[in-house]
Amino acid sequence: MNRLNFKYDKNTGVVTLPSLLSLFLICSLTLPPLNAIGQDKQLLITTEEAIPLSMSKDNGKTIYGLSADKIHELLHRSHITYEMQSMSWNRAIELARSQSDTCVFSTARTVDRESHFKWIGPIAKGDWVMVGSADKLGKITQLEQVKSAQIGVYMGDAVGEYLTKRGYHITTSYDDDITIKNLVVGRLDYWASDANEAAAIIANANLKPQLSILFTFASSDYYLACNPKVSDDVVNTMKNKLNEMKADGTTAKIDAKY
Repeated sequence: MNRLNFKYDKNTGVVTLPSLLSLFLICSLTLPPLNAIGQDKQLLITTEEAIPLSMSKDNGKTIYGLSADKIHELLHRSHITYEMQSMSWNRAIELARSQSDTCVFSTARTVDRESHFKWIGPIAKGDWVMVGSADKLGKITQLEQVKSAQIGVYMGDAVGEYLTKRGYHITTSYDDDITIKNLVVGRLDYWASDANEAAAIIANANLKPQLSILFTFASSDYYLACNPKVSDDVVNTMKNKLNEMKADGTTAKIDAKY
């Protein structure tokens, strides 16, 4: 084992090192390890249960989906240490807004949100649809027809922001299952949601005979949105790796899987 040779002056009691290089080596042993892009803390990646973009199993230990798989691969290629957690959307986006070293997906990039995050993407896209009773299919085909109706939306969802700004009447809930139950019994007139998620929830609840997607009223790209205190080096590395994934066909393969 190599040893550093310290010099001790008996007259002064001073201990000196043989070189500045030795001092550097000692200091480097006491510093926290950095990865290739200078990350000294792991990122917290928050998301929600949103079929097929992000889903969880094994009591939340495994998070997968069209967006989640891309984020896992993106962070792996970027050599970034992270923890991914699934929670309510309101909490997921609020943590990323208020807590450093935190990012959230799949986030619609709206005017209200723009300045609160650093953006990586898009990682996915989706259509926003209006769901109603099946007997309205073909009769209710545009947004103006539901102007006076009561529309259920998920709490904190960009869909709700979109409709509220345009003067529509919304009722928010933390649980889409409760929203569709209220829709079935007539407490709500319509439900606005992402198309893929709406179709999956209706199918899983065995409500296809009763509920239908009536029309699409908007579409949105979805992003990984990071707290502004996440370093530019980390953000730019993720952007570059996402572009690399798009170029080599990785994102297309994940899209096809779901």
